[in-house]
Amino acid sequence: MYILPVPSYLEIKEGYFNIDYETRINVPASHIGIVLGKTLSKYIKQNTGMVVSIGSCLSSNQIVFTYGNEISEEAYEIEINKDNILIKASTDSGLFYGMQTLKQIIKQGKRHLPALHIKDEPSFKNRGFYHDVTRGKVPTLDSLKELADIASSYKLNQLQLYIEHTFLFRGHSEVSTITDPLTAEEIMELDEYCSERFIELVPSIATFGHLYELLRSETYSHLCELENIKDVPYSWVDRMGHHTLNISNDESIEFVKDMIDEFAVLFRTDKFNICADETFDLGKGKNKELAEKVGTSKLYVDFLCKIVNHLKVRHNKKVMFWGDIIIKHPEHIDDLPKDLICLNWWYWLNYEEKKVKIIKDSGFQQYVCPGVHGWDRLMNDFKLSYDNIKMMTNYGRKYEAIGMLNTDWGDYGHWNFFASSIPGLIYGAQFSWSSSEISYEDINMGIDILQFGVKNDCIMEMLDEVAKAHHMTLLPLVQWIQARETKYIKLVTNDTEILLQDIENLKKISDKLLDIMANVDIDQRDYMHAFYVATKGIIIFNNLVPYIKRWALKEQMSTEGFMMQAECATSLEIWLQNLKEIWLKRNKPSELYRIVEFVRELCKELRRDNLKA
Repeated sequence: MYILPVPSYLEIKEGYFNIDYETRINVPASHIGIVLGKTLSKYIKQNTGMVVSIGSCLSSNQIVFTYGNEISEEAYEIEINKDNILIKASTDSGLFYGMQTLKQIIKQGKRHLPALHIKDEPSFKNRGFYHDVTRGKVPTLDSLKELADIASSYKLNQLQLYIEHTFLFRGHSEVSTITDPLTAEEIMELDEYCSERFIELVPSIATFGHLYELLRSETYSHLCELENIKDVPYSWVDRMGHHTLNISNDESIEFVKDMIDEFAVLFRTDKFNICADETFDLGKGKNKELAEKVGTSKLYVDFLCKIVNHLKVRHNKKVMFWGDIIIKHPEHIDDLPKDLICLNWWYWLNYEEKKVKIIKDSGFQQYVCPGVHGWDRLMNDFKLSYDNIKMMTNYGRKYEAIGMLNTDWGDYGHWNFFASSIPGLIYGAQFSWSSSEISYEDINMGIDILQFGVKNDCIMEMLDEVAKAHHMTLLPLVQWIQARETKYIKLVTNDTEILLQDIENLKKISDKLLDIMANVDIDQRDYMHAFYVATKGIIIFNNLVPYIKRWALKEQMSTEGFMMQAECATSLEIWLQNLKEIWLKRNKPSELYRIVEFVRELCKELRRDNLKA
């Protein structure tokens, strides 16, 4: 039997509790009692076909939710024997998490639930998921609610949405209305929906760097650190690398304050993430002389403190910020207020442990922030995500981090589908809740059963093969097409035989995914479709390797066995229609048109070069 996250203590005993039409769900006489009762009753019907009523009986065959003062906050206990199921907690959230575990047991046992005893509690107080809604995709409200449902089912209790220009701020119509932005009403409704599932929705907006669309607009371009930036042609490469506020212009801090004032009041939380990461341009343009005089890091800290002070004084918020800049300049750590929460991020495997220790020793509270690793890919790198999350949460436990925030980015247009981020979300839930060990293979088997509802099809094993065969990712492709940059092409394998073998294997896997679609839970079929389309896309991308190598590196590589250039172009155009279909099921149109433009440009290049050849 699989339970994710793995409980702190689990003892399987002899015997079974059998659900039947006489079973009753006994809940507290409160709002949470009604929620627990209705949710569990509906789930039992979905998995067994039986209707179980909310109520009480005098002796046996009850599922009982009850409070116990001796249990710590968010912790719960479950006792299953042949006569009753007892779920006990000291808080409403503990009862809710106990129900989530019972649902996983029901999913596997149906009406025959094994006798057992579980004691469980989280290792991190704050267990979050950070979802990019700005780099291309703006999800619909229904999709965001679905995300909250998935997150809460694995006991995550915090959600943040990354926003630059995709909220309908007053005065920002130049940029927000072309991206189908989130509205105040949608944010407030999502906040309520999350709260009912014991998820804290925390506001997160760019307030310093990464203000590309805003600082390219006619109205706000004068606030950019760099000159004449609005006249530079749009590209994903430029968008990722530039556009920091001019901190010496007094209008800049007023601009930030206005955004904060409009956004902060929509949330019930006492936290606010100001981001303030990757301020690449700071001191390289209008503030170059000042930076040479006092130092770029000093400019950064001074402006950061202005933002922090406004949030604390005006809104009484606990301020979060990404820690990449201050960790590189520890000499200025003491210039920051010690009540900040540092978001200590890293997405690979070579992060130095001392960088987590530095923040701990400096007196800050911190979250460790790994990633689901899908931002430049059509299929996330699941093994890297697993290893990265495990490493960062181990550091977090060692240095007493108060939380884990697992990031899901959408760089280069956000081509990657949400389905591909779900396994990484579950890895984050596992390692932020549980200190118990679970192997990569075992957690993936658990995901097959608990998320997708299959036992023998090994979905995650196949998806892992797809991820490993993703040789042409978006990073080299976008960098070459948009910036004519060659240094990233080294990521492409040079082994023609491996490439062709992987392409053939991907074709077989795509067929298997279609076969499996009939076996998964009905509500998972859209995700399976997304996996199928991503796999087909990777096949086409891998076929581009010899042509990108010829264009960018002037290297000749045999094209025997690969699609011809015109065939690649046609396949990409047909595949794009499938991408559009999946995109529009979950997201507003937003910046889908940019992907269309990119594919059109790539296909033109393929056909032009084909004519030359």
